[in-house]
Amino acid sequence: MFRKKFKSRLKTFLGTFAVGAVLTLISSSAAKAQDAFGVSSVLLEKITVTARKREEPIQNVPLSVTHFSSEKIDALKVRDLESLSIKMPNVALDDIGTVGGIANFSIRGLGINSSIPSVDPTVGVFVDGVYFGATNGALFDTFDIESIEVLRGPQGTLFGRNVTGGAILVNTKKPGDSLETALRTSFEGGGESLNSYYMGTVGGPLGETVRARVTAYTNQDNGWFENLNTGEAFGELDVRMVRPMVVWDPTDNLSLVLRYQYDRVDGDGPAAQSHTNGFGVSNPSANFDRDSHDFSINEEGKRENEAHFFTAQADWNVDFGDGTITNIFGLRDSETFSALDLDSSPLDLINAQGWTNYRQWSNELRYTGRFFENLHTTTGVYYFSNEINYHERRSLLTGVIAASGLPLPPGADVSQSGGGNYDIETLGLFVSLDYDLTSQLVLTAGTRYTREKRNAEIALITTKSPPDSLEPSCNIVEGPNCEFDFTGEETWHSWSPKLGAAYYISNGANVYGHWTRGFRSGGYNLRNLSPVHSPGPYDEETVDSFEAGFKAANNRGRLYGAAFYNMIDDMQREINFPVEGLGLVQLIDNTADVRIYGFELDGLFSIAENLIGVRF
Repeated sequence: MFRKKFKSRLKTFLGTFAVGAVLTLISSSAAKAQDAFGVSSVLLEKITVTARKREEPIQNVPLSVTHFSSEKIDALKVRDLESLSIKMPNVALDDIGTVGGIANFSIRGLGINSSIPSVDPTVGVFVDGVYFGATNGALFDTFDIESIEVLRGPQGTLFGRNVTGGAILVNTKKPGDSLETALRTSFEGGGESLNSYYMGTVGGPLGETVRARVTAYTNQDNGWFENLNTGEAFGELDVRMVRPMVVWDPTDNLSLVLRYQYDRVDGDGPAAQSHTNGFGVSNPSANFDRDSHDFSINEEGKRENEAHFFTAQADWNVDFGDGTITNIFGLRDSETFSALDLDSSPLDLINAQGWTNYRQWSNELRYTGRFFENLHTTTGVYYFSNEINYHERRSLLTGVIAASGLPLPPGADVSQSGGGNYDIETLGLFVSLDYDLTSQLVLTAGTRYTREKRNAEIALITTKSPPDSLEPSCNIVEGPNCEFDFTGEETWHSWSPKLGAAYYISNGANVYGHWTRGFRSGGYNLRNLSPVHSPGPYDEETVDSFEAGFKAANNRGRLYGAAFYNMIDDMQREINFPVEGLGLVQLIDNTADVRIYGFELDGLFSIAENLIGVRF
């Protein structure tokens, strides 16, 4: 009894407080490490952003942007992108819920909720300038991050496709000019078991022109939930990350940054909850209140992901236009396996497994400069290529399948398998011009041309095993390969223009407005469950966005506001409907023309050094 009470009190204590220990050693600036400054000064610091692919004060950028510096991330106790959602209006950074680690980001009403790997996002994630073509792995932990910028509204002119809702720019920390070492650990409780974090980084100069930094991170979660079917903790998660980085400055005008990141994630499947909805098999012992965290499942599932990510960025300052030539190369490779209990009950109704191999590489070459003292130019060329191999397997209950008349042996089940191979090739050319018509009025014009080619080989997800066999006959990822029921190839050509203006009333206040167009790529459905519906191609989705906003700031606070009106043509949507013998069939199609409008306020004011008065 004493042990039980002690455990309960310990959970309550740990659930209320996050216990952290931070050790920071800066050999050449120990005095700075002792400086104390309040939370208010951190949150109201002067902000520099790269929302227009050049460094400039956020106050001067005629866009709706929210910026989080490394100091602000620490002050707000942010550990991953998901926890930033409540800090921003019109932004939701969630995962899809069915498979951990897959992003379901939404900005201004534009988002997705799908684990189909061929479904493109509406919110693009860029890490150190490299676009993540797959939503899997986009949910970054935020240790040793220099800054995160969230751009609302279509960003197609400078960032390309699949940013109709907006873009998230994640920038990792570079090594400094002096030795820096940081160690951090924290513990969380309140659930069934302890959740712990261990983080460390070391960086500094290796010579006159070379600096290096190594960051390591691990999250050891023993499970917050309780699976009522087993009575044991559920939600185990093991995350490991290491990120070495080298910066070489051979001359005053040339810099090269090499980054590599290795991630590995192992954990349980989703904590799935079942509800009575009037259809299907009712199981009173496992139909739970939607407002509770109670659940009972017999298949606890699995989540495994291993990823390699490499970037090389070169910046060359040139005399021409007093500008900079930048080249960013990115390479990403990941392998993912997932297993989950689709019926979300202790009954063996339907379980699923999925394998995804993803490879991408990209290169952007751009120039930024200023001419005639009042014309700022950003132009470049972008190439992107990726390959997806996807296989899905569904195991169906014997009784349900036997009712269809299949001659199954007693105790056997049937596996439905399928998936596909997917290749994408994208070429983009872009230019953006900002012209200072007067000292207070700036005009903006730009456009981007995109050519995108997609190839698909798709195998219908159906029973591919002989009726008297328990072994699946094929696996597109692990082999042997499946026979494809569909092959397709399509090419799209798109333009993403922008026109706008900004009027600077004073150093701390301005108003702006613009029209911009973005698009979401057309494509194919790799999760084809219906023999009577084609998996594609569905056409691209276009968004015309009109935005007007203002920015006002002083040393006590800031207030930003914007109103927007989005005209969406050929909106892509995942359509779900039940089919006898197949369960839930998911189609992707262009469903409607939609209008979305709204407004947002983002403000922060300081009452005292450590007291924030208002946060919208």
